[in-house]
Amino acid sequence: MRSSILSILFAAGLAAQVPTLPPLRKQAEIQQEWLRLRLERNLPALMRKHHAQMWIVACREYAEDPAFFSLVSPTVFAARRTTIYVFFDPGPEQNIERLALGGDSNGGLYTVYRDPDAANREIYGDVQWQLLRKLVDQRHPSTIAVDISPTHAFSDGLTVGMRDKLVAALGPGYKDRIVPAENLALEYQELRVPEMLPTYRQMMEIVH
Repeated sequence: MRSSILSILFAAGLAAQVPTLPPLRKQAEIQQEWLRLRLERNLPALMRKHHAQMWIVACREYAEDPAFFSLVSPTVFAARRTTIYVFFDPGPEQNIERLALGGDSNGGLYTVYRDPDAANREIYGDVQWQLLRKLVDQRHPSTIAVDISPTHAFSDGLTVGMRDKLVAALGPGYKDRIVPAENLALEYQELRVPEMLPTYRQMMEIVH
């Protein structure tokens, strides 16, 4: 019965009307634009909603935070050694700073933070954590949100080892400012932008 129905559809030329997905390069361009919109629209609103003046997402290569892949370009395969993204809210009506310590700019969506005293070379190891402390000292955030959650796996991406490095790098003066980013990380990953809906509808048409 199924094969006969398909035969009828093909004979009627209806199968030719089924839309197709664009090539992978085009898909990456579309996803990159979605990333830009989510970082520019959704992230500031969520950071302010959850009172996170700074959000730090730190992870190692092949042990990425669940939030990592929603924060990077679709062509990024993995974190680069240790990759640290810092998001800082300087205040109302101002843009959220997006800083990358490790990795690249993700197509210009992040400012790559380097140490001018080290000839702007790629940072790794202890120097990376020292630069993070320098960056935080320059901005003096009232709260530093990190991905720790006893409830949601998608908000629990900071490993014990990375947390120990982070706390040691920031020092005791910042200990009381570190707070869980439980709902910030979760809601950022789940929240879409309207521009994504037409493509999602097209995908569902293809699946059906």
